[in-house]
Amino acid sequence: MKRFTQGLLAVLLFALPGIGHAALSDYFVSTDWLESNREKVVVLDVRKMPFYLLGHVDGAFNIERSQFLETRNQVKSLVPSAAAITELLSSLGVTPESPLVVYAEDDNPYAARLVWTLRYHGHKNSYALDGGYDKWAAEDRLTSLLPSARPEPSHYALTADADYLEARADADYIYTRLENPSVVIWDTRTPEEFAGVKVRADRGGHIPGAVPFNWTNLQTEVNGVKVLKNRAEIVALLQSHGLTSDKEIVAHCQTGIRSSYATLVLLGLGYEKVKNYDGSWIEWANNPTLPIINAQGQVDSSVQVSMTLGLDVGAGLNN
Repeated sequence: MKRFTQGLLAVLLFALPGIGHAALSDYFVSTDWLESNREKVVVLDVRKMPFYLLGHVDGAFNIERSQFLETRNQVKSLVPSAAAITELLSSLGVTPESPLVVYAEDDNPYAARLVWTLRYHGHKNSYALDGGYDKWAAEDRLTSLLPSARPEPSHYALTADADYLEARADADYIYTRLENPSVVIWDTRTPEEFAGVKVRADRGGHIPGAVPFNWTNLQTEVNGVKVLKNRAEIVALLQSHGLTSDKEIVAHCQTGIRSSYATLVLLGLGYEKVKNYDGSWIEWANNPTLPIINAQGQVDSSVQVSMTLGLDVGAGLNN
């Protein structure tokens, strides 16, 4: 009976509008998978260097965040240029056929951000390690203290994926769709950030009409390590917040890091209309011409705007 129920649920999930035949394993791999395929993949560690030197997946290369995050027009953590990614991949001896697995700590979304960036620039064969280094180490898998020797550089040539290039949103894109009922802005930050109680930019609050749902709710703790919840659980949670597959969903956070994790999850569930706003709150809030809902529940903008959405700052804050 249990097997029948699970099968029926799977059928129903794929029958939902806009959900394609994707799987979370298309974007996230397990520690079992990595161990079985270790000799076939390039492993990238995006933790800070001191943590890498205290122990890392044997053979993994440490990647500085500055190598896959750029600052432009005073907005930090934007997706880097194709030239920057080409230089990074070439320095690792990577070819377009090389599978890449990226990890950080179990609750650190920087790995997902690099995976999203690599896929954005056309390297589809990129995956985040579910549970990160915490899970790998907790399972007593092979680790090393010595930095991995870099291979001979390659001459990597990017092949841009036109479909995936549509997976990025900017401020203008969001602004022109604020009152579009077919578009949902998913705020993946904490409830305190959403409410404007915790201010990490020139202004605190949220984008009018945005749906608050902390990205950490996508994970669960198993044996002391945070990993992805199962597909059915995640779909149910997203749907309960109006993040349904018939809508176009644009995810954001503070600097597009946490929202990258959320974006990969949506893609892994087969959602077909998904964008990540890498400029995120730091760009939006620091531009006084763009409207926000502040901590007092009021529209804050230096330009006269008419907003009818998102005035209830308390909505969903306990989720």
